[in-house]
Amino acid sequence: MDGSCKRVRLGQVLDAILNTPMECAGQILPGLPDHLAMECLARVPLGSLTGVSKTWQNIIYDPYFQSFRASIGRSKLDWVYTLVQMQDKSFKWRAFDPLSSQWHDLPPTPHPMDFQLLNPGCIGVSYSVQCVSTSSKLVMVAAVKAKKDGQPRMTVEPALEHPYIFDTSTNSWKQGSPFSVPRKWCVCGVADEKVYVASGSGKDWSQELSKSAEFYNLENDKWERLQKLSTSKFSGEAMNAVLNNNKLYFVSGRGVFSKDGVVYDLGTNSWLEMSPGLKWGWRGPCVSVNGKFYLLETPAGKLKVYVPERDEWDTIMLDSRLANLEVFVGTKGKIVAIEAASGKDKETNAGSLLRVIDIASETPQIFDIPVQDGQVVSVQVLAMMNQASKQ
Repeated sequence: MDGSCKRVRLGQVLDAILNTPMECAGQILPGLPDHLAMECLARVPLGSLTGVSKTWQNIIYDPYFQSFRASIGRSKLDWVYTLVQMQDKSFKWRAFDPLSSQWHDLPPTPHPMDFQLLNPGCIGVSYSVQCVSTSSKLVMVAAVKAKKDGQPRMTVEPALEHPYIFDTSTNSWKQGSPFSVPRKWCVCGVADEKVYVASGSGKDWSQELSKSAEFYNLENDKWERLQKLSTSKFSGEAMNAVLNNNKLYFVSGRGVFSKDGVVYDLGTNSWLEMSPGLKWGWRGPCVSVNGKFYLLETPAGKLKVYVPERDEWDTIMLDSRLANLEVFVGTKGKIVAIEAASGKDKETNAGSLLRVIDIASETPQIFDIPVQDGQVVSVQVLAMMNQASKQ
């Protein structure tokens, strides 16, 4: 894009944001044409833009401005989206804006959420609500249906027959095309605008489903089958498929025994073996940040990074604050996790918080995001909600 076209484009964006013709310059930085002022503002680190004027806030939160930041290689403003179980056992999605330190409620899902998080007959056994996200869409994939009052026993059925999809550009949910078979305890991951689901169990376990895999195209609302897995070992627990270098990686089992790991190559649509060191060292929740694998060993409180040249994991941080974390997600030099509630707090759905590990610096730093109320059960990081759609 040449300079004149770029200036016209910026001018159109400013006209829309400021409701002022492009010729009326100087609203952003006095004495400087607004298209140049916007060029300057777009290069300011987001962390330095807290507490700014209303005019600047209107610009910063505009989707066009965020897109322009991305076009010049600057990071867009992402929010932290949390699924929270309230004290009355209801569920709601809330989003945290790190720039203003404010929480925002998402609209209700297409159908009320009613999930079982704990196994009433087995102390210490919990069930995950599995979610993934693209840069602008949040997708709910799998969970366990709540036990109804008066029901003699839990049937442990899948809770979702369709994916629920929240679009940050419209601030609205939609119900995607139905799963071929609703799943629980499955593998789920995301690449580009496709949601990948593999293995798991339906209402009853079946070998066929445990080896199956498919993906959902968010753009055309269609499901497609993938080549089958060679093993059923991934059907007993909820797992995330970690995207790295155009491949999806996942491992069954968090200990050191009875472990299996596979890699799905998105380029060739084929399953590959995982390197031994990567597989056997994968002993906890894992994410990929800036092309590197990071995992957390709990309760030891170890943060590790994978070194492919040696096929080994190195410990880069040992901290007691990492000892009780779960539901790892990675984003732009940071890892966000939930510090699980325990004891009485867990029974009353209170006491959880978000813990952020900043791995961009030479020495990783830790800071917390307090949760207003309720217990966080799932977390994702993606684009901010469209402020214009909220008005």
